[in-house]
Amino acid sequence: MTNDPTAIIREASKNRFSLSWFVPVIAIVITVLLFMQWLANLGPLITVSFEDAGGLTVDSPVMFRGTIVGRVESIELSSDTSRVEVHARLATSATVLAKKKSLWWVVQPSVSLQGVEGLDTIAGPRYIEVLPNGGEPCYSFIGTEKGISFSGKQFTLVTNSADNVTVGAPLYYRGVEVGQVSKLDLSNDSSTVRVTCNVKTKYVPLIRTNTQFWNVSGISLDADLLGIDLHAGPLTSWIKGGIAFATPTNPGDEAPEGYAFAIASKVDTDWLDWSPTIELNGGQP
Repeated sequence: MTNDPTAIIREASKNRFSLSWFVPVIAIVITVLLFMQWLANLGPLITVSFEDAGGLTVDSPVMFRGTIVGRVESIELSSDTSRVEVHARLATSATVLAKKKSLWWVVQPSVSLQGVEGLDTIAGPRYIEVLPNGGEPCYSFIGTEKGISFSGKQFTLVTNSADNVTVGAPLYYRGVEVGQVSKLDLSNDSSTVRVTCNVKTKYVPLIRTNTQFWNVSGISLDADLLGIDLHAGPLTSWIKGGIAFATPTNPGDEAPEGYAFAIASKVDTDWLDWSPTIELNGGQP
């Protein structure tokens, strides 16, 4: 019988937790939590379609009240190459801006009879400006070519042709600018043009169900046996086009938002004699 020492070999426990697995698991959990937090902070992705991107690039800002509320993520041509589709990511806090009636436009330097605009983009980047205007949540928009910097009501004007009328064209009452054209589009059956106008809050009471609209772009000349009549709109309308309206001395009911009117090609001289007494919304812009 020998007294040689005998080694005792114990089988390693299969359930023992190894620290070599602990660190990677914790790292994965932290990564997932950070990713979920990043997703939670992402606002909606919107698409704005423009006729011209006006120098926008990836990472160009989306601005509201002088604050960056989003960034352009990508820019591409539409399938028929007729427009430019700009995809922008809004901040979570700016989600409320993505509403159906909101207006979006590219700010860039411009000089006109109405002043100088977009000077900050001469040295800095072009950017998208947004004007919230209510409506249901929406994430796809048709951009306007110019911003409409006031609130009020929208009305629809119908015409056979939008000759000499552009987005941003003024809307006149007795020669005073009371609104602007915010959108041009074809009707669903493409038989007419629908002109969307924004009327400033102060002047909304002027729009009645029997109000008459006509095109005042440029100069018109009427000649007959009794002589020649020359009609010229305001100077701004010669360049940008314009629309004027008159309301009868006995005005109808105040027109609801979205009410549609026809645009006459020229003014009926009787309309110029109308003289209604209508109280405006005092103190409103």
